[in-house]
Amino acid sequence: MKCLIIHGSSSKKYQWNDEVIEGFTGQLVHEVRSEMERLGGVSFEEMYLRDVNLPYCRGCYLCFSKGEEHCPHAEMHQPIIQKMKDADCLILTSPVYALHVSALVKCFFDLGAYNYHRPSFFTKKGLVISSTAGGMAKKACGYLRDTLMHWGFNRVYTLAVIRRGAAKPTEKMKNQCKKAARLLHSDVSSGKLRSPSLKRIFFYQLWRGISENKPDAKDYAYWKESGLIDHEFSPEIKLGFGKRVFGKALYAPLRRMMK
Repeated sequence: MKCLIIHGSSSKKYQWNDEVIEGFTGQLVHEVRSEMERLGGVSFEEMYLRDVNLPYCRGCYLCFSKGEEHCPHAEMHQPIIQKMKDADCLILTSPVYALHVSALVKCFFDLGAYNYHRPSFFTKKGLVISSTAGGMAKKACGYLRDTLMHWGFNRVYTLAVIRRGAAKPTEKMKNQCKKAARLLHSDVSSGKLRSPSLKRIFFYQLWRGISENKPDAKDYAYWKESGLIDHEFSPEIKLGFGKRVFGKALYAPLRRMMK
C-alpha cells in the first residue's frame, strides 16, 4: 500500500511560549502514520506544499479548453497530481486559517479545478485532517473531502480536531488519530470499492453531459478517450440496477439543459 501525505500548513514549526514545536496538524499526521505503520504493509511519501511554491491560478481556462498540460504552472502542479495517481491512498492536511483551509491548499485545488470536469481518482481512498484553536475544523474537512470526492475519490475519511490551548495532542486526540488510521488502512487493504451516492451519480451525469456539448474542448476528449462517456459511472465501480437507471434517467435531460 502506497500512501501519499500532502501537508497544507504554511509552517513546519512554530513558537509556543518559549518552546519551538512541530505544527499541531503535523503532529496529528505523525500519530496517524505511526498507527498505519504499526498495522503494516504500507509505505509513505510526504510532501509539503509550502516547499513547492505553487503560483496562483491565472484563471486562463487553458486546463479546461486545451488540457492540464497547458496550464502555465503545469511543471509544478502536475507532478503532485501524478503522485496522487501513483498512490493507493492520500492523506491531505490543512490547519484552519481565517475560518477555512490554508491558502496553500486552496491554490492547489484552484490549479486542479479541471478535475471537477474530468474526475479520475475512482479507486482512491483518502483521509483529510484539519486542526483549529477555535472552530471551523469540521467545515475545512468537509471542503477537503468534498473536493476530493468531486475529483473521483471512492471514499474520504475526515479527522477534525479542536485543540484550543493544547500545544500537543492529548490522549483523546491520539485515539482519534488511531481510529482514523485504522479506518483508512482497513478500507484500502480490503480492496473494496464503494458504490457512489445518488449525488455523485448526478454530478457524473452533469459533467458527462457538459462535455458532449463541447466536442472541441479537452473535456470531451477525456470522456471519449477514457470510455467514461459510455457509462453511468466509472466501470471500475459496481453500480446496482437502480443507480444505473437513475443515471440513465438523468443523463439525457441534463445534456439538453447544458446546451
